[in-house]
Amino acid sequence: MRHFPTDHAPTADIATRRCQTTAMLRLGRVHALVERRVRTLFEQAGLADITPAQSNVLMLLFNARRPLTAREITHEIGLSEPTVSRFLKALEAAGWVHRTPDPQDARARLVAPTDRAREALPRFIEVSNALLDEVFAGFDHDELSVLRGAIERITENLDG
Repeated sequence: MRHFPTDHAPTADIATRRCQTTAMLRLGRVHALVERRVRTLFEQAGLADITPAQSNVLMLLFNARRPLTAREITHEIGLSEPTVSRFLKALEAAGWVHRTPDPQDARARLVAPTDRAREALPRFIEVSNALLDEVFAGFDHDELSVLRGAIERITENLDG
């Protein structure tokens, strides 16, 4: 019998374990539904040549308000270096980002949004706002705070 390392002995009863399993399955379903909905909203907004995951790179760059290295993007987004590298190649080929040498590190390149991305920012914001309105319809501020806290706790549990 194979034993998996844990920091503590399992304490969940069967009812709790079922609830945990259902929650994990539903989180996966929510992720899939959000991805599908964002793709549809992107198509309607004329942004069909970018994926929801790739758009996260753009949003990170917009929020940073400065060029970032691929390593910084990898760290912030929480994806693997090969995945981020593929995203950056696709985004650059489609004209969403450009990369320039990093004057501080000859091995690194700085990634920044292009004029095309900056011009499309209002459409990305419209898509984001439409998605947020749809996803969180009927939630009040207190419910959203509890949900955000639960998600932060899950993230902390997994990030260590």
